[in-house]
Amino acid sequence: MKSRSRFNYGLGFILCVLFLAFAFYLENSLDQIPCLLCQVQRVIIVPMGIIFLIATLHNPAHIGRSLYSFLLVLLGLCGLLLASRQLWLIAHPPVNALSQCTANLNYLLHALPLKSVLKITLAGGSDCAKISWSLLSLSLPAWSFIAFSILLVLSVVAVLSGRKITASAKDHARNNFPI
Repeated sequence: MKSRSRFNYGLGFILCVLFLAFAFYLENSLDQIPCLLCQVQRVIIVPMGIIFLIATLHNPAHIGRSLYSFLLVLLGLCGLLLASRQLWLIAHPPVNALSQCTANLNYLLHALPLKSVLKITLAGGSDCAKISWSLLSLSLPAWSFIAFSILLVLSVVAVLSGRKITASAKDHARNNFPI
């Protein structure tokens, strides 16, 4: 049944909105300036939220669910890798002087080619290794890792829930209408 996948996509959209709202709350109300890795993770959450919303409204059949989930898994893995990189930087802070300050993502995108921006982003910096906020003894990158993990699970469950029910519906039709 398509409504179960629609529920998962809708829940994913709501979680993306909450994730972004909380990130902007931290930035604007608690003066937590996002580092470069945090900014890129936000950039990844936006298309994920849009895809979740479109999938919710579209309520696709099997091929559509597979396509939406593929895109969501791809984006979610990117976000998970960036959150992992930030957790690694926290555990192993950079010591060289060049990594002490990174520019804003918007500035980097206007000033440098995309390949250089990706290299700088993945390198991180000392600002990415600071823990300036935590909840339940987990830093913001740890919560980001958890959020991306949940979004990945929702993406996979959305496509698999339709397959299981489709298979049981075929068995039911075969049993009730023998050929």
